[in-house]
Amino acid sequence: MKKEEIDGFIEDRFKKIAGHFRKAIDNFEPEDIREFRAEIKKLKVFLHLLSMESENGSSCRITKRIKTIYGYLGIVQNFQLQLKKTKEYVKESVIPLPVCYENLLKKELNYWKQLSKDYIDTDYSFLNDKKEMISTLPDKLTQTSIKKFIHYTLYELNTISGRLDDVALDNARKFMEDIYYNYTFIKPYITQQQSDLFNEKQIDVCLELFNNYRNNCIALSLLQTFGTEALDESEKQILKKMEDDWLSKKKELRDRLSATLDSIHIKFTNLSEFTFSDSSNE
Repeated sequence: MKKEEIDGFIEDRFKKIAGHFRKAIDNFEPEDIREFRAEIKKLKVFLHLLSMESENGSSCRITKRIKTIYGYLGIVQNFQLQLKKTKEYVKESVIPLPVCYENLLKKELNYWKQLSKDYIDTDYSFLNDKKEMISTLPDKLTQTSIKKFIHYTLYELNTISGRLDDVALDNARKFMEDIYYNYTFIKPYITQQQSDLFNEKQIDVCLELFNNYRNNCIALSLLQTFGTEALDESEKQILKKMEDDWLSKKKELRDRLSATLDSIHIKFTNLSEFTFSDSSNE
């Protein structure tokens, strides 16, 4: 991949980022925020691939400004999801809505919306971010680096083999996103054995489960840590029941995720044969 191809991909990605940002920061619609953050994620995983060209171990990274607004809108997204999940839960359970808790969530949501608007202009074009990033990128992406990326990802998956704790699963999600969003670039260099592990459709199913699991973990974390001390006893009981049910849901999702990983041969124990030592054979 030549320099002009790399720059072209970055240019196209930034056009989409700017377009989705203007919608997201203007009305904070959940779908607009999701699309904006998805474009940033695609940019980040492409930079992970480009980092394999580094000779001194340095990584290609998004700018501090992009990282910050990505984080702010992620927090907005989390509180929007919490409000939605809370309303859905009480409706399904036919119990009263915890109004004080809902108001606390709305107050915090509005705070992060305003912080996002104050941090960056609504018509910001990301032109300076694009120039800053392009100036630091390598002038090529070689076959050797792409193969190195494939082997590195397999190696890292192997290091968390058999673990189903939250940290390990989240790391696995990130590595699988690296493969999924870079699939167009790496597909020609995936061996037949590796293609059984890197099947795009199967990873798509797996990532959907990962995202559901992650959303459940975030919802539980907010429920367990955010502002519940000030609530009256009746609302605390509602939230305690909600927490118990969401913990059960978390276990169910983890079991489904484990079974799915097993079914597509990404239990990670079978990956040990694909480590850095194999790269010399290709």
